[in-house]
Amino acid sequence: MKNLIKALIISKEFSVNKFYNYLKSQGIKVGKNILYNYLTYLEDAFFVFTLKKFSLSYKKSEQSLPKIYFIDNGLLTINGIDDKGRLMENLVFVELIRRDLDISYYQTPLKEEVDFVVKEGKKVKELLQVSYTTQDFMTFQREVNILLKASKEFKCNKLTIITKDEEKEERIKGKKIVFIPAWKWLLKN
Repeated sequence: MKNLIKALIISKEFSVNKFYNYLKSQGIKVGKNILYNYLTYLEDAFFVFTLKKFSLSYKKSEQSLPKIYFIDNGLLTINGIDDKGRLMENLVFVELIRRDLDISYYQTPLKEEVDFVVKEGKKVKELLQVSYTTQDFMTFQREVNILLKASKEFKCNKLTIITKDEEKEERIKGKKIVFIPAWKWLLKN
């Protein structure tokens, strides 16, 4: 269980199969079903959450590698995770769950990613990116470009980038993108 929790903490996406193979290579004997059960126990205890990839196909979504989020950023920081972007993304995830929204993440074949796709049924209602800052030109371009691609693909016009302290609206290629500080976004709803 300790090895599993450590692996979950350092993983962006998690594969039980890959973790099983890792344990096997270390001479640790454990069955895959036990690992699946342990992950389920951690989810049932609200210790971790798994987030599936967005797909209109239920099968593809269920077979995707889930992203891992924790109920409390303290669990990450006490284990040496100090990446402010990751901690802020985890915070936003927990708030989206608290708001009882139907969410997933989206990833292109080129591994470009929209952090959160908010859905109502099969319709995409909002696309959310979380970036500690977009002051760097490359970061700004990366975050905006994937939002615009996903917006076109899913016919969604509500585009939001949650940052540490940036607040503005930009119109890019005919689409409005709202940049909002995390504290202000958390106070909404």
